[in-house]
Amino acid sequence: MNPPPETGRAQLVAFVERHQHGVRRWLLSLGADPVSAEDHCQETLLAALHHHVAEWDPKRAWAWLRTTARNCYLMQLRRERRATTCPLDEAEAAWHRARGDDDGGDAALEALRRCLEQADARDRDLLDRRYADEQGRAQMAAELGLGEAGVKQALRRARARLRTCMEHRLEEPR
Repeated sequence: MNPPPETGRAQLVAFVERHQHGVRRWLLSLGADPVSAEDHCQETLLAALHHHVAEWDPKRAWAWLRTTARNCYLMQLRRERRATTCPLDEAEAAWHRARGDDDGGDAALEALRRCLEQADARDRDLLDRRYADEQGRAQMAAELGLGEAGVKQALRRARARLRTCMEHRLEEPR
């Protein structure tokens, strides 16, 4: 990765200073120990710089940072075969309420609803089978006459299209 130009460097420094304490507190609230929280915070901020998150809308950037930090922490727990010390969903909901940035997920749910309405029938069928009916890839493959790898790839593509649609909808002015 090339170093940012001087004008961009100030923006990146401001971004890191604005978010590093919040990301660290977020990880601590999920149950990470202080050393791990610092490591995951740094990893998250480096990923943010790589993905140019500093250029995004602040709410979207903060959501991305929380999700990435949470995933870093969960990967550590999986590697160590440990369980979380607190229920993550409850911690996340409490965090949003405390920060006052909890819209209840209404905007994302509305975007998801509208994107699913627009999705083609095959994508909707795949997503319904996987998430509403909780079918595994093997069961889906047998019912659809595909290989498991084909189902996996079809789901990956359907989720990518859904994600793109939702990102566009969430960026629209309200």
